[in-house]
Amino acid sequence: MLAHPDFSFTDGGVDLQAAELYAACRLSFGLATTLPRRAYTSEVFQDLENEKVWSRTWVCVGSVHEIANVGDLLPYTVGQHAIHVQRQQDGSLIGRFNKAQHGGCRSVPAQCRAGRKTKCSYTSCGYSRDREVIPGSVLGETAALMGQYLGGVPERLLPVRLRVEAGYIFANIDPSPDSTAEPPAVSANGISGRREGFWRVHRSNWKLAGASLVDVARTDVNGGALNLVEAEWHFPNLVRISSQNAMASVILQPIATDETLWRVSLFASPGSGKCEAARGRLLKLIDRAAARAEASQNEIQLASTDSLDETTRAGWNFNQEIVEHITRRHSAYWNVPLVDAALTAR
Repeated sequence: MLAHPDFSFTDGGVDLQAAELYAACRLSFGLATTLPRRAYTSEVFQDLENEKVWSRTWVCVGSVHEIANVGDLLPYTVGQHAIHVQRQQDGSLIGRFNKAQHGGCRSVPAQCRAGRKTKCSYTSCGYSRDREVIPGSVLGETAALMGQYLGGVPERLLPVRLRVEAGYIFANIDPSPDSTAEPPAVSANGISGRREGFWRVHRSNWKLAGASLVDVARTDVNGGALNLVEAEWHFPNLVRISSQNAMASVILQPIATDETLWRVSLFASPGSGKCEAARGRLLKLIDRAAARAEASQNEIQLASTDSLDETTRAGWNFNQEIVEHITRRHSAYWNVPLVDAALTAR
């Protein structure tokens, strides 16, 4: 849902859209605090992110390597909206809203409205965890899958805007007529070839996950002045960590206020023993980042104050960006599902 301007995002009497709430976060680095505790624990703040971030920015949903064959379909839940990206006959990509936004349910069940993505054996909808890529060969043979994602006439599904940057697929579901947002500029680093991919769930808010990944990479013994490990965070949810012979990318997808799905891809140039060693270092780095993110989540939840000192440059930079988004007022709001809002805006 996109919010009506009269709808307030208030939790415990606190207006989460009020700019003054984030004044301490916007101080200079070294003086600034983290976001308020509610930014990492509140379901209302999660709804605010759905409205101001996921529904209005270019979100990284995967890479072209994951859907290399004709018909391959990549499901992805953007906020509370279920979309997919599919490889077409001519090799191009197309994005669409899923036919069944609520899976096979007539209405959203109570257990799916608690702010936590459920594990649903039926389908990937706006309230459940996504399933992995569906091969085109399997999709064409399974009528149930076809009905959930594509329906009888895929051409009638509401389209989703897509852009590809350096092999990453970005989707934008904003129906606003004045939307001028551009996807982040992702530079190619010369390391081609996705060698493997895997998903992990870690107990931390997605914002803490991103900050931990970048900070751990930048303080790695092979980073810093040696410049052998570099990290970049493309708002909102793509983190890339590069070494001389390999690269890891992590697409962060919140599945609860305190849980994040890490969609990890490892890239390396073929035929080098150094690549395998670099891969091992990157995997260990990701493990350390996950442990730090989980520790940060616990620290925030147990803290006696509403916010802590922001100790990472990556976290501070990100906080400036997200505060600008969540406090921004828009000229167009919708109090209907995006699939209806986009049709109305045409």
